[in-house]
Amino acid sequence: MMFFFMLGFIFIVWYLLKDENILKKLRIFQNDGDDAKSKALKILNEKFANDEISEEEYLRRKKLIEQ
Repeated sequence: MMFFFMLGFIFIVWYLLKDENILKKLRIFQNDGDDAKSKALKILNEKFANDEISEEEYLRRKKLIEQ
């Protein structure tokens, strides 16, 4: 009986882990806060690189994002 339980458990784990994206779908290893910060910094860097904002504004916004 215990053998079938272990066999079933191993099969379920294998089935879930065979799809590489299952962990992303379940968001086990993703931190949305860090992802949002990196996206915001990327946009801010692009705006600064395109001279859409001044250096002072860039530094002010960067400080706010990193808090």
